Amino acid sequence: MSSDELQERYERALPVAEFASYTRTALGGHGFEPGNCLALVGVCRDEMMFPAEQALHDVWGSAFDMSSLGGMVFLGRSGLSAAGAHAPGADGRRRFIHIVMPHIGLAADGTVGELLRGGQAELSTACGALVNVQRELAGGALNLALDPDDLEMSLLRSTFADHLPSNGTVLDLVALTDLARTIATNEVVRLSRALLASKTADVALSQRS
Repeated sequence: MSSDELQERYERALPVAEFASYTRTALGGHGFEPGNCLALVGVCRDEMMFPAEQALHDVWGSAFDMSSLGGMVFLGRSGLSAAGAHAPGADGRRRFIHIVMPHIGLAADGTVGELLRGGQAELSTACGALVNVQRELAGGALNLALDPDDLEMSLLRSTFADHLPSNGTVLDLVALTDLARTIATNEVVRLSRALLASKTADVALSQRS
C-alpha cells in the first residue's frame, strides 16, 4: 500500500517521527521539555514497534518501559510506583508522559492484520496477539484459563473479556485494536491516581492507534 493510499484510508495517520515531534510541540506549552520529565511508553513487544519507541526516545530521552503483548499495560501498582521515583524533579516538580500505542499490520494489498517483515517471504500477523484474540472471539470461544507458561496472553484474554460488547457482537481487528488502546489508556489513568493527586506532579497522556 502506498503512502497516499494509507493517508486516504487513515487520514489521521502520522509517521512515527512526526508523532514523536508532535508530542513535544503539544506538551511544550505545559512545561514538559526533554530533560525535565520521564516518558513511560507502552507498545506491543513486537520488534516492528522499535522504530516508534526509538522516535520517542530521540525526543524525550530514555523511557520507562511498560510494554506488553497487544500494547496492554500490566506493570501494575509496583511498576508505576517504581517509575514515579525515577522522574527528574530538580525544579520541585515531577513530570510524567504516558504514551500507549497498540499496533496493527497493513499489507501492501490493503489486508488488515498482516505485513511483510524484513527477511521473510511470507506475510505474518500484526498484532499477532490481538489477531489470536480476534480469531478466538470469531470462533465463539475465548480461552480464559490462566496458563502459567503464557501469562501475558492469559491476562490479555481475561482483560478483554470484561470489556467486550454485551450483545455478543464480535469486534473486527480494527475495533479490537482500538479497544486495546482504550483499555490501556484507562489502566494508565487508574494506576496514576496517586500521581494525579500530588501537588508536585504533572501527568500528560498521549495515545495513538
